[in-house]
Amino acid sequence: MTGELWWRRLVNSARFLDDLKDTLADDKSVLLLFDTDIPWPNIMTETLEQKLADVNDNRSFDVVDVSDAESFGKYLIESERFCSKPVRNAYWPTHGSREKYLAQRDDITLNKRYVCFTGIKPENASEWTSSVAEYLENCDDIHKHGVFIIILEGVNVPASKHLTTFRYDDYVTDYDCMMLCLTLVSDLKCSRAEKMYLCEVASNIAHNNTPLAAMLASRKTDLIKNPYKVSAEVFEENGVKVTNLKERVRTAVWEAQIKLVFPKIENFRADLIRKYQNKISRYLPIKSSNNDYVDKASDLEIGQLFFICKANSSHKIIDLSEYEMLKKMRDVRNTLAHWEALSYDRLTEINVL
Repeated sequence: MTGELWWRRLVNSARFLDDLKDTLADDKSVLLLFDTDIPWPNIMTETLEQKLADVNDNRSFDVVDVSDAESFGKYLIESERFCSKPVRNAYWPTHGSREKYLAQRDDITLNKRYVCFTGIKPENASEWTSSVAEYLENCDDIHKHGVFIIILEGVNVPASKHLTTFRYDDYVTDYDCMMLCLTLVSDLKCSRAEKMYLCEVASNIAHNNTPLAAMLASRKTDLIKNPYKVSAEVFEENGVKVTNLKERVRTAVWEAQIKLVFPKIENFRADLIRKYQNKISRYLPIKSSNNDYVDKASDLEIGQLFFICKANSSHKIIDLSEYEMLKKMRDVRNTLAHWEALSYDRLTEINVL
């Protein structure tokens, strides 16, 4: 599965879980901050559970959705999973807060558990983290209490000395999204440049949403041959709604082509000038569009080079096949410079794929 590949084999996402595991294994609670949706959340928590089981078999692991829970203390004390009925019935407001009461009990199953809270609403995030901190602050023994994993998406909360904060984006970048896509297309029968371009397009269209990028990359060369059609299909099949998908795809493809094509144009320009420098220099200096004079062949832009070769075509400065390629390179450079994307066929014509 792609999610297992992401959380178990990709370096930075796996390192994120390894660092979590090391902290949790020392009975310290953690706060996980995600700027956007978590990629494959179930696989993330399953993988973390497995990692913890390998280093600590004294605690069980629970994942609970608390999106409908009123508060941390109330949820725990009313849950038979974590607190027995006699302990719950023994609680009285004179004991203080529920958090303090539970922290001072050594006869509840919570003390032998890792509890991963998901679904915390942004408006409740500060209250939940404060309540967890209050519970931990009132624990007499740092190892005889529940250990918590608080997952928050799209929200920041004040730091707490009782919770070790892990920011997902401190570990994972757009580079990791690209690496996942490249891994998924590693067996594709095409050039390295085409694989790189395919993955760049997938990541760009997905805005580095890892699962979405993976789904796009899995469509392989169909994506770069018909980027809008394939993207529309993938988005619809997975219930992803965006405004102006056509413009999003066009911009994503254009950005990927800039990285792919411009270095090729520059290498072609430089090679051509090295090969024909003496011939080209006979027609210098020339005046640029800015009314500046260019008197060295190495300073000629691709359009200026084409102009010299075309204006003096009877002298055959370069071979005919090279002239035809120079014209194509000039044309694609102008297309990209005007914020327009190239078709797959035009990319193959200039041998960049």
